[in-house]
Amino acid sequence: MGVEGGVAWKYWNEFSKAIPEKYDFCSRIEQYRRPVATGDMVNVMLNYGYALLEAECLRAINTVGLDAHVGFLHEMNPSKNSLAYDLQEPFRFLVDLAVINLVETEKIDTKDFIRTESYSLRLKPSGAKKVTEEFQNLMNKKVPYQKNSVTWNYAILLKTRELVQYLIEKRNAIEFSKPEFTIDRQDSEDIRQKILNISYTEWKNMGFSKGTLHYMKQNAKADKPFTMNAHVRERLEMWEGL
Repeated sequence: MGVEGGVAWKYWNEFSKAIPEKYDFCSRIEQYRRPVATGDMVNVMLNYGYALLEAECLRAINTVGLDAHVGFLHEMNPSKNSLAYDLQEPFRFLVDLAVINLVETEKIDTKDFIRTESYSLRLKPSGAKKVTEEFQNLMNKKVPYQKNSVTWNYAILLKTRELVQYLIEKRNAIEFSKPEFTIDRQDSEDIRQKILNISYTEWKNMGFSKGTLHYMKQNAKADKPFTMNAHVRERLEMWEGL
């Protein structure tokens, strides 16, 4: 458990670097130390996205006839979907990516959230719709798997079937590898140089968030891949500098 906790801390620490300050996101770890009445937009979106992923896993589990309460990595409990929690683990990154996409493209903001009477932060219907649509867009994307091209939601079903085949001894081992997710890089060397050279004032005058530019500058310096919507890319390509 100590190893898992250390990896989780490292992962969420790096994840937080991609989130602009206005979202007030520190960590998934930190949220459990805060008073219940607090919260931030990113963690609210992540929680909602993981609930959507759990529903996808439950659908696959019910389709193959397994008991969702009997897990392997998570403790068995009649009140918990332990097997769904197990099945979620290899696919959680899809939710993380969906949230990153919403943040990067600025499709979601404070108007999509509401504070309840207990001061807990929650998604409004408009925000829930945006998270759901972004998540479903990713789930419907095709990925190479076992010499075929399948959607991510079908890949979840395939992995669940593989577990059944192992349990009834039709397979000698479980294949723990997951389909590989690849990101097409939109950030050419020319785009990277423009990002590094453009000032925050010029960027703001173009109608964009400073937080978005800060994120792209960080990745441009570190040579990390990143995506951008068509509107942002178009403005960058038109910018000539001084």
